[in-house]
Amino acid sequence: MKKDLASIFLSFDSRFVVTAGACGDVRMLDAASGAQVFAVDLAAPLIHSQIDDASLDVFVFGKNLVARLDATGKLIWRKNIQTPIIAGTISQMSKNFAICYEGNKIVVADYSASPKYKGGIESKGPLTGIYSPMRSEKMAVVTLAGDVFLIGADSRIIWQFCISDQLTSVSMSADGKIIFIGSKDNKVLCLHADQKVIFNFALKSPVVCTDISEDGKYFAVGCSDGNIYVLDANGQTIFCDKPFSSVSRIFLTENASKILMLSDSREVSMYRIGQRKTTEEKARDIASFIEIEPAAPSGGACAPDEKKAEDANGIDGFIEL
Repeated sequence: MKKDLASIFLSFDSRFVVTAGACGDVRMLDAASGAQVFAVDLAAPLIHSQIDDASLDVFVFGKNLVARLDATGKLIWRKNIQTPIIAGTISQMSKNFAICYEGNKIVVADYSASPKYKGGIESKGPLTGIYSPMRSEKMAVVTLAGDVFLIGADSRIIWQFCISDQLTSVSMSADGKIIFIGSKDNKVLCLHADQKVIFNFALKSPVVCTDISEDGKYFAVGCSDGNIYVLDANGQTIFCDKPFSSVSRIFLTENASKILMLSDSREVSMYRIGQRKTTEEKARDIASFIEIEPAAPSGGACAPDEKKAEDANGIDGFIEL
Protein backbone atom coordinates (compact mmCIF):
# COMPACT_ATOMS: atom_id res chain seq x y z
CA MET A 1 0.00 0.00 0.00
CA LYS A 2 1.37 3.41 -0.91
CA LYS A 3 2.45 5.64 1.95
CA ASP A 4 0.74 8.75 0.59
CA LEU A 5 -2.68 7.69 1.91
CA ALA A 6 -4.84 10.61 2.97
CA SER A 7 -7.94 8.68 4.01
CA ILE A 8 -9.60 5.27 4.28
CA PHE A 9 -13.26 4.27 4.60
CA LEU A 10 -14.89 0.98 5.59
CA SER A 11 -18.19 0.35 3.81
CA PHE A 12 -21.18 0.27 6.12
CA ASP A 13 -21.63 -3.47 5.52
CA SER A 14 -17.91 -4.00 6.30
CA ARG A 15 -17.28 -5.78 3.00
CA PHE A 16 -14.94 -3.29 1.33
CA VAL A 17 -12.33 -0.66 2.12
CA VAL A 18 -11.68 2.33 -0.13
CA THR A 19 -8.56 4.47 0.14
CA ALA A 20 -7.66 7.91 -1.17
CA GLY A 21 -4.07 8.95 -1.75
CA ALA A 22 -2.68 12.45 -1.40
CA CYS A 23 -1.24 12.08 -4.90
CA GLY A 24 -4.40 10.76 -6.60
CA ASP A 25 -4.36 7.01 -6.01
CA VAL A 26 -7.79 5.42 -5.34
CA ARG A 27 -8.09 1.76 -4.34
CA MET A 28 -10.85 -0.63 -3.36
CA LEU A 29 -9.88 -3.57 -1.14
CA ASP A 30 -11.72 -6.64 0.05
CA ALA A 31 -12.11 -6.01 3.78
CA ALA A 32 -11.89 -9.69 4.72
CA SER A 33 -8.66 -10.51 2.90
CA GLY A 34 -7.10 -7.16 2.02
CA ALA A 35 -7.00 -8.20 -1.65
CA GLN A 36 -7.14 -5.35 -4.13
CA VAL A 37 -10.32 -5.05 -6.20
CA PHE A 38 -9.13 -2.12 -8.33
CA ALA A 39 -6.66 0.77 -8.37
CA VAL A 40 -7.10 4.04 -10.26
CA ASP A 41 -4.89 7.12 -10.47
CA LEU A 42 -6.84 10.40 -10.71
CA ALA A 43 -3.59 12.43 -10.83
CA ALA A 44 -4.78 15.05 -8.34
CA PRO A 45 -4.52 15.56 -4.55
CA LEU A 46 -7.28 13.63 -2.75
CA ILE A 47 -8.72 13.96 0.75
CA HIS A 48 -11.43 11.28 1.05
CA SER A 49 -13.27 8.46 -0.70
CA GLN A 50 -16.47 6.63 0.19
CA ILE A 51 -18.41 3.66 -1.18
CA ASP A 52 -22.12 3.18 -1.83
CA ASP A 53 -22.96 -0.26 -0.41
CA ALA A 54 -25.73 -1.01 -2.94
CA SER A 55 -24.02 -0.09 -6.22
CA LEU A 56 -20.41 -0.33 -5.00
CA ASP A 57 -19.78 2.98 -6.75
CA VAL A 58 -16.95 4.96 -5.16
CA PHE A 59 -17.19 8.71 -4.65
CA VAL A 60 -13.85 10.49 -4.46
CA PHE A 61 -13.27 13.93 -2.97
CA GLY A 62 -10.11 15.82 -3.81
CA LYS A 63 -8.84 19.25 -2.94
CA ASN A 64 -10.32 20.49 -6.19
CA LEU A 65 -12.41 17.66 -7.59
CA VAL A 66 -15.27 15.24 -7.06
CA ALA A 67 -15.37 11.98 -9.03
CA ARG A 68 -17.57 8.91 -9.23
CA LEU A 69 -16.17 5.48 -10.13
CA ASP A 70 -18.10 2.28 -10.75
CA ALA A 71 -17.44 -1.04 -8.98
CA THR A 72 -14.60 -1.86 -11.40
CA GLY A 73 -12.87 1.51 -11.04
CA LYS A 74 -14.16 2.93 -14.32
CA LEU A 75 -14.68 6.70 -14.23
CA ILE A 76 -18.39 7.62 -14.47
CA TRP A 77 -17.85 11.35 -14.15
CA ARG A 78 -15.32 13.84 -12.80
CA LYS A 79 -16.00 17.43 -11.85
CA ASN A 80 -13.13 19.83 -11.27
CA ILE A 81 -13.78 22.55 -8.73
CA GLN A 82 -11.99 25.84 -8.24
CA THR A 83 -12.72 26.32 -4.52
CA PRO A 84 -10.67 24.02 -2.23
CA ILE A 85 -12.75 21.29 -0.58
CA ILE A 86 -12.38 20.63 3.15
CA ALA A 87 -14.54 17.51 3.50
CA GLY A 88 -17.15 15.40 1.71
CA THR A 89 -19.65 12.63 2.37
CA ILE A 90 -22.39 10.68 0.57
CA SER A 91 -25.94 9.95 1.68
CA GLN A 92 -27.01 6.52 0.48
CA MET A 93 -30.61 7.11 1.55
CA SER A 94 -31.08 10.28 -0.47
CA LYS A 95 -28.54 9.42 -3.20
CA ASN A 96 -26.78 12.72 -2.65
CA PHE A 97 -23.26 13.82 -1.88
CA ALA A 98 -22.25 16.84 0.18
CA ILE A 99 -19.15 19.02 -0.14
CA CYS A 100 -17.84 21.36 2.55
CA TYR A 101 -15.31 24.06 1.79
CA GLU A 102 -13.77 27.25 3.07
CA GLY A 103 -16.11 29.73 4.71
CA ASN A 104 -18.19 26.86 6.16
CA LYS A 105 -20.10 26.53 2.91
CA ILE A 106 -22.00 23.34 2.11
CA VAL A 107 -23.15 22.18 -1.32
CA VAL A 108 -25.40 19.14 -1.85
CA ALA A 109 -25.78 17.46 -5.24
CA ASP A 110 -27.31 14.21 -6.43
CA TYR A 111 -25.35 11.20 -7.60
CA SER A 112 -25.27 12.66 -11.13
CA ALA A 113 -23.64 15.86 -9.78
CA SER A 114 -26.74 18.00 -10.33
CA PRO A 115 -26.88 20.66 -7.57
CA LYS A 116 -29.77 20.50 -5.07
CA TYR A 117 -28.77 22.86 -2.25
CA LYS A 118 -26.12 25.40 -1.37
CA GLY A 119 -25.73 27.31 1.84
CA GLY A 120 -23.61 27.70 4.92
CA ILE A 121 -23.45 27.31 8.67
CA GLU A 122 -22.75 30.03 11.23
CA SER A 123 -19.79 29.19 13.45
CA LYS A 124 -16.78 31.07 14.79
CA GLY A 125 -14.54 28.19 13.80
CA PRO A 126 -13.91 26.24 10.60
CA LEU A 127 -15.77 23.06 9.76
CA THR A 128 -13.76 19.96 10.74
CA GLY A 129 -16.06 17.00 10.04
CA ILE A 130 -19.22 15.87 8.24
CA TYR A 131 -20.95 12.48 8.35
CA SER A 132 -24.02 10.90 6.77
CA PRO A 133 -25.25 7.52 8.12
CA MET A 134 -26.45 4.55 6.08
CA ARG A 135 -30.16 4.49 6.90
CA SER A 136 -30.94 8.16 7.47
CA GLU A 137 -31.01 11.24 5.24
CA LYS A 138 -29.73 13.43 8.08
CA MET A 139 -26.13 14.60 8.37
CA ALA A 140 -23.98 15.78 11.26
CA VAL A 141 -21.44 18.58 10.99
CA VAL A 142 -18.90 19.73 13.61
CA THR A 143 -16.60 22.75 13.82
CA LEU A 144 -13.43 23.72 15.65
CA ALA A 145 -15.45 26.28 17.63
CA GLY A 146 -17.45 23.53 19.38
CA ASP A 147 -20.62 23.61 17.26
CA VAL A 148 -22.55 20.44 16.40
CA PHE A 149 -25.16 20.76 13.65
CA LEU A 150 -27.80 18.20 12.72
CA ILE A 151 -28.89 18.74 9.12
CA GLY A 152 -32.14 17.33 7.76
CA ALA A 153 -33.09 15.67 4.48
CA ASP A 154 -33.87 19.09 2.97
CA SER A 155 -30.31 20.20 3.84
CA ARG A 156 -31.60 22.68 6.42
CA ILE A 157 -30.27 22.87 9.98
CA ILE A 158 -32.53 21.02 12.46
CA TRP A 159 -30.61 22.10 15.57
CA GLN A 160 -27.26 23.42 16.77
CA PHE A 161 -25.57 22.11 19.92
CA CYS A 162 -22.71 24.20 21.33
CA ILE A 163 -19.90 23.16 23.66
CA SER A 164 -16.55 24.74 24.53
CA ASP A 165 -14.35 22.00 23.02
CA GLN A 166 -12.50 22.16 19.70
CA LEU A 167 -14.27 19.41 17.77
CA THR A 168 -12.28 17.31 15.30
CA SER A 169 -14.34 14.26 14.33
CA VAL A 170 -17.95 13.09 14.02
CA SER A 171 -19.70 9.79 13.25
CA MET A 172 -23.31 8.55 13.47
CA SER A 173 -25.15 5.30 14.06
CA ALA A 174 -26.70 3.68 11.00
CA ASP A 175 -30.18 4.99 11.85
CA GLY A 176 -28.90 8.51 12.51
CA LYS A 177 -30.10 8.55 16.14
CA ILE A 178 -26.68 8.57 17.84
CA ILE A 179 -23.92 11.11 17.18
CA PHE A 180 -20.37 10.47 18.45
CA ILE A 181 -17.85 13.32 18.53
CA GLY A 182 -14.18 13.77 19.40
CA SER A 183 -12.23 16.91 20.29
CA LYS A 184 -8.74 18.37 20.51
CA ASP A 185 -9.47 18.85 24.20
CA ASN A 186 -9.05 15.09 24.85
CA LYS A 187 -12.80 14.50 25.10
CA VAL A 188 -15.52 12.40 23.51
CA LEU A 189 -19.20 13.31 23.46
CA CYS A 190 -22.07 10.96 22.63
CA LEU A 191 -25.37 12.65 21.78
CA HIS A 192 -28.83 11.40 20.94
CA ALA A 193 -30.44 13.06 17.93
CA ASP A 194 -32.85 14.77 20.35
CA GLN A 195 -29.80 16.57 21.85
CA LYS A 196 -29.71 14.42 25.00
CA VAL A 197 -26.14 13.74 26.20
CA ILE A 198 -25.56 9.98 26.54
CA PHE A 199 -21.99 10.23 27.86
CA ASN A 200 -19.16 12.75 27.84
CA PHE A 201 -15.70 12.30 29.35
CA ALA A 202 -12.00 13.04 28.93
CA LEU A 203 -9.17 10.84 27.66
CA LYS A 204 -5.40 11.32 27.89
CA SER A 205 -4.76 12.99 24.53
CA PRO A 206 -6.52 14.82 21.66
CA VAL A 207 -9.06 12.76 19.72
CA VAL A 208 -8.33 12.47 16.00
CA CYS A 209 -11.01 10.06 14.74
CA THR A 210 -14.20 8.30 15.86
CA ASP A 211 -16.59 5.62 14.61
CA ILE A 212 -19.71 3.69 15.65
CA SER A 213 -20.28 0.00 14.92
CA GLU A 214 -23.15 -0.75 12.54
CA ASP A 215 -25.29 -2.22 15.32
CA GLY A 216 -24.83 1.01 17.28
CA LYS A 217 -23.54 -0.78 20.38
CA TYR A 218 -19.84 0.12 20.28
CA PHE A 219 -17.77 3.25 19.78
CA ALA A 220 -14.18 3.57 18.56
CA VAL A 221 -11.76 6.38 19.34
CA GLY A 222 -8.32 7.09 17.85
CA CYS A 223 -6.04 9.58 19.62
CA SER A 224 -3.04 11.66 18.60
CA ASP A 225 -0.73 9.68 20.90
CA GLY A 226 -1.64 6.39 19.16
CA ASN A 227 -4.02 5.11 21.82
CA ILE A 228 -7.21 3.49 20.54
CA TYR A 229 -10.29 2.76 22.61
CA VAL A 230 -13.48 0.79 22.11
CA LEU A 231 -16.38 1.87 24.32
CA ASP A 232 -19.73 0.25 24.99
CA ALA A 233 -23.14 1.96 24.93
CA ASN A 234 -22.57 3.27 28.47
CA GLY A 235 -19.24 4.83 27.58
CA GLN A 236 -17.25 2.18 29.46
CA THR A 237 -13.86 1.21 27.99
CA ILE A 238 -13.90 -2.44 26.93
CA PHE A 239 -10.67 -2.34 24.91
CA CYS A 240 -7.57 -0.16 24.87
CA ASP A 241 -4.29 -0.45 22.99
CA LYS A 242 -1.49 1.58 21.43
CA PRO A 243 -0.50 -0.16 18.18
CA PHE A 244 0.95 2.98 16.51
CA SER A 245 2.45 6.33 17.45
CA SER A 246 -0.67 8.00 16.00
CA VAL A 247 -3.92 7.03 14.28
CA SER A 248 -5.70 9.17 11.68
CA ARG A 249 -8.74 6.99 10.80
CA ILE A 250 -10.56 4.26 12.71
CA PHE A 251 -13.57 2.05 11.88
CA LEU A 252 -15.45 -0.72 13.66
CA THR A 253 -17.20 -3.72 12.15
CA GLU A 254 -20.52 -4.92 13.57
CA ASN A 255 -20.35 -6.07 17.20
CA ALA A 256 -16.82 -4.58 17.35
CA SER A 257 -15.27 -7.81 16.09
CA LYS A 258 -12.61 -6.00 14.02
CA ILE A 259 -10.97 -2.59 13.90
CA LEU A 260 -9.73 -0.95 10.68
CA MET A 261 -7.13 1.78 11.05
CA LEU A 262 -4.92 4.14 9.10
CA SER A 263 -1.65 4.46 10.99
CA ASP A 264 0.95 7.20 11.25
CA SER A 265 3.03 5.30 8.69
CA ARG A 266 0.07 5.65 6.28
CA GLU A 267 -0.62 1.93 6.16
CA VAL A 268 -4.02 0.27 6.45
CA SER A 269 -4.40 -2.45 9.11
CA MET A 270 -7.34 -4.65 10.05
CA TYR A 271 -7.21 -5.99 13.61
CA ARG A 272 -9.29 -8.91 14.85
CA ILE A 273 -10.21 -8.62 18.52
CA GLY A 274 -10.34 -12.04 20.13
CA GLN A 275 -10.78 -11.11 23.78
CA ARG A 276 -12.06 -7.93 25.42
CA LYS A 277 -9.96 -6.07 27.99
CA THR A 278 -11.39 -3.81 30.66
CA THR A 279 -8.21 -1.98 31.76
CA GLU A 280 -5.29 -0.38 29.97
CA GLU A 281 -2.80 -2.47 31.98
CA LYS A 282 -4.24 -5.74 30.67
CA ALA A 283 -4.40 -4.34 27.16
CA ARG A 284 -0.61 -4.00 26.99
CA ASP A 285 -0.28 -7.74 26.42
CA ILE A 286 -1.22 -7.39 22.76
CA ALA A 287 -0.13 -10.85 21.61
CA SER A 288 -2.65 -12.62 23.80
CA PHE A 289 -5.78 -11.12 22.41
CA ILE A 290 -5.29 -9.45 19.06
CA GLU A 291 -4.36 -10.77 15.67
CA ILE A 292 -2.66 -8.44 13.22
CA GLU A 293 -3.21 -9.07 9.55
CA PRO A 294 -0.01 -8.93 7.44
CA ALA A 295 0.71 -5.43 6.14
CA ALA A 296 0.54 -4.86 2.41
CA PRO A 297 3.79 -3.87 0.66
CA SER A 298 4.43 -0.13 0.71
CA GLY A 299 5.22 1.97 -2.32
CA GLY A 300 7.47 4.99 -2.61
CA ALA A 301 6.70 8.66 -2.16
CA CYS A 302 4.69 10.31 -4.87
CA ALA A 303 6.06 12.77 -7.36
CA PRO A 304 4.70 16.34 -7.53
CA ASP A 305 1.57 16.63 -9.63
CA GLU A 306 2.48 18.62 -12.75
CA LYS A 307 -0.77 17.99 -14.54
CA LYS A 308 -2.89 21.12 -14.93
CA ALA A 309 -6.49 21.00 -13.80
CA GLU A 310 -9.08 20.42 -16.48
CA ASP A 311 -11.91 22.81 -17.14
CA ALA A 312 -14.64 23.02 -14.51
CA ASN A 313 -17.06 20.89 -16.54
CA GLY A 314 -20.21 22.36 -15.11
CA ILE A 315 -19.92 22.14 -11.35
CA ASP A 316 -18.28 25.51 -10.59
CA GLY A 317 -21.62 27.22 -11.06
CA PHE A 318 -22.90 25.93 -7.75
CA ILE A 319 -19.64 25.48 -5.86
CA GLU A 320 -18.76 29.17 -6.07
CA LEU A 321 -21.22 30.67 -3.56
